[in-house]
Amino acid sequence: MSIRDSIVVYIEEISSERGFDPASNLFESGVLTSLDVLSLVAFIEETFGLEITGDEIDMASFGTVDGLVNLVTTLQANDAQSAVAARSHA
Repeated sequence: MSIRDSIVVYIEEISSERGFDPASNLFESGVLTSLDVLSLVAFIEETFGLEITGDEIDMASFGTVDGLVNLVTTLQANDAQSAVAARSHA
């Protein structure tokens, strides 16, 4: 399952909303509430093996499915670069 599909399925589960626009703001459209952010952070960290810092929790990243996909792919790329750098210094 793709990153996008995993995120959409999870949002559908916690919100009971179906067929929402991945580019629309999830909070402004009423799909998610501010309380859902913590659940979404936990889901992303657990599902994708990532650590999200407070600085990364913003409307650009968490406001849309597209933003969440971009956040996950960016964090995965950063983790991969860190792993390569660590191996080259070992």
